[in-house]
Amino acid sequence: MQRPSGAAARVIKKLEDTEHSQGNFRFAAIAMVPPLTPFFPAAYHTGFGHQFAIAFESADIVAAAFKNAPDLATARQRLIDALGKVAFDAQAQAGRVDQDTGWAYVGVDLSPAPLKDVSIGAAIENLTTQPIGSSGTLTAAAIITSALKDIKVTQTGYSGLMLPILEDSRLAQRWSEGRISIDSLLSYSAVCGTGLDTVPLPGDISAEQLSLIIGDMASLAVKWHKPLSARLFPVAGKGAGDMTELDGQFLVNATIQPLEKK
Repeated sequence: MQRPSGAAARVIKKLEDTEHSQGNFRFAAIAMVPPLTPFFPAAYHTGFGHQFAIAFESADIVAAAFKNAPDLATARQRLIDALGKVAFDAQAQAGRVDQDTGWAYVGVDLSPAPLKDVSIGAAIENLTTQPIGSSGTLTAAAIITSALKDIKVTQTGYSGLMLPILEDSRLAQRWSEGRISIDSLLSYSAVCGTGLDTVPLPGDISAEQLSLIIGDMASLAVKWHKPLSARLFPVAGKGAGDMTELDGQFLVNATIQPLEKK
């Protein structure tokens, strides 16, 4: 069979690159992440099975709690109250499932995951009134995580702030503007989070460069004895300054930044 040439070949190549790159969505390097974490792709178990955990896409709850908050203490308490209500309701339902089915409920991961336009980046900007990546972002990250820890449900997994660049429209925008970097994401992870998540990278990044980034994440996890992961997203055929062309159900697009600022 004759292979297509010219424009048709370029279209096929682009589709293949996009499809292969989206496979990165299903892979992460993890450090200090315990079993029974419900967030994919870090989820695993080492026990007898027949156990379940719960996770939320609750960035909208954070955004509502932070909107027009007069001060940080009020914002924090609003988040505890609002997310706590949802968490306790879910835990009550989980207890009934546990009792009725024999599947053991192990806890809830309170990390407020975003979903495209339901943005944790926008929620943080509600609190700081500055673009995420500006001064105040680290404080907001710490407030979110400390509020989650004060919700007295049975917790498992990360239960911290998630900043997945390619799953959040506002984060993708700020990344494209150069306001967020790998180093800033790691600095936020020191007081919150889950590490590096769906970070778009040039397709020609070397294995050595990937290893160094993963090593920085792991060093931070070991230093603070906290669960972190790195779900890195090299995009085939794309370099610094290019826009990704991903079409996954849960993904948005962003401009790829250079690995090091000059």
